[in-house]
Amino acid sequence: MRPDDIPVLGILRQALGYHSDRQRVIAENVANANTPGYVPDDIPQSEFARALSGAQSTRRVTLNATEAGHIQGRVNSGGSGAWRSMATPDSETTINGNAVVLEEQMVRSGENRMRFETALGLYQKSLSLIRMAARGPGA
Repeated sequence: MRPDDIPVLGILRQALGYHSDRQRVIAENVANANTPGYVPDDIPQSEFARALSGAQSTRRVTLNATEAGHIQGRVNSGGSGAWRSMATPDSETTINGNAVVLEEQMVRSGENRMRFETALGLYQKSLSLIRMAARGPGA
């Protein structure tokens, strides 16, 4: 059994992937802060909500068929995990067409980092609870 077979860990893992990819997009925006004509991208929260709803509706515990009379289970991994970034110009555009405002990108980066750390803390806490439950009494 893999940790992703447990639904809450699979969802938290998707959240970590979403925030990691979003941080990469924000870093690209900051790196192009002086590139003429550059319009910043972002991965909207709706992308994560879409993947999350797909994971919740299709993820199931599967059966392990070891004999011919056993009912076969189906494996469905749920959401795609691939995020689409969209052009999201910041509040100002310079005369050379660059639409990156570093202050806005830093706010996005800080919010994204806090959400990543929250998901990581929940993931680690969930794993420690599973380990504790798997240990025998008195171990």
